[in-house]
Amino acid sequence: MDGLIVGPSHILLDVFTERGIYIKRNGKWRRFALAHFSYDNPAINGLVIIAGVIMLLAAIELHTHYYYYYYHYYSYYS
Repeated sequence: MDGLIVGPSHILLDVFTERGIYIKRNGKWRRFALAHFSYDNPAINGLVIIAGVIMLLAAIELHTHYYYYYYHYYSYYS
């Protein structure tokens, strides 16, 4: 399950780096990048850290919400 979340988020962040990611177009692998920021750009790294913290907090919130929902549902009907 973790790979389903980590993989796309990692690829999303790699699209903003200098070299981007490889995608297949017309049968050939080509590089695709939305922006060409260097890997050691402090402003972009700061934004990525903030985005990572927001994604982490969203994941924790979703987990606790569904955990308590199912816990109360099954304890009510047990």
